Order: sequence, then C-alpha cells, then structure tokens
Amino acid sequence: MRHRQKFLLFRIYRFRDTEAYGELYEFFVPRIRRYISFRVADVAVAEELTAEVFLRGWEYATASLVKNPGALFYRIAKNVIADFYRKRKAEVDIEEVAEPESKEEPVSETMVLQAEQANLLANLKELKEEYRDVLVMKYLDEMSVAEIAEVLEKTKNNVRVLLHRAKKALRQQMEK
Repeated sequence: MRHRQKFLLFRIYRFRDTEAYGELYEFFVPRIRRYISFRVADVAVAEELTAEVFLRGWEYATASLVKNPGALFYRIAKNVIADFYRKRKAEVDIEEVAEPESKEEPVSETMVLQAEQANLLANLKELKEEYRDVLVMKYLDEMSVAEIAEVLEKTKNNVRVLLHRAKKALRQQMEK
C-alpha cells in the first residue's frame, strides 16, 4: 500500500487528481475519524472536524509533494482538534462510548462488548494524552512505529519507549 500511496500523492500533486485523493480518503477516513472521536465527545463535531482534516489535506497535497499521507492527516487532525478547543476554550472529554456497528449479535454479547469498551475508554481517559495517543495509533489505527514517530515528530526509539510505558500505565490503571 505504501508504494500505491506515494503514486497517488504524486498524481494529486502533479495533476490535482480527485480520484487519487478519493482513494486515500477511503483508506484514511475511518482512522482519522476514530482519532478525532477519541478527543471530541460529540459525533457531529467529530464528523465536521474529520471533513476539515481532509479539506486541508487536499489543499496541502495539491500545493506540495507529500511523503507520508498518514503523517500528514494525523498532524492536520491534531491541529484541527487544537483549533477546535482553542476556539471553545474547553477540555477534551471522551465520555461517549460508540455503539457496536453490528446489530446481528445477541444482546448479551453486545452488552459485554459495550461494557468492555466503556471500561477500556474510561481507563484510556485516565492516561496521559501522550500515552493515549500512542496506544490509539498503534492498536486501533494499526500504525507502524515509524509512522507514529513521524506523526509525533519523535524518534522510533522514543515511540517504542512511549508504547512500553503507555501499556504499563494502562495495565496498572485497569488493575485498580
């Protein structure tokens, strides 16, 4: 996928190819939406901010050649979230728990999944933002250490240490 993304980025930069951008959009929108949803409690606001990320991404990608679209979108998302809270002068609240997408599961399994998700989100909320970010990127967004390092503007070793500390902190938090 990495080579395909580079090819798409070139087409976007050189030819303003909307179909190429659409392909990148389809790949990254669930990840960016999830990243934003963890930081914004309101689903409608999360959708609006996600759209803003991809609008800014288009503007940037057509103006300059981008090396890593994931890093670009996550960095823009981080800035869009900061802008949102700066305007409203509020604190990040991730109280919302998403409903499971599948309605076909038995009610008992759905309830167990919701309880586990609520427990995990509550424990994630208690972690430092830096730990929460690195765990979400690694395990929910399935980003590599190198991609996380690029997004967070840290070294790969620093990201590995952060992941280790974040997992340890989450484990301790869940044992409380």
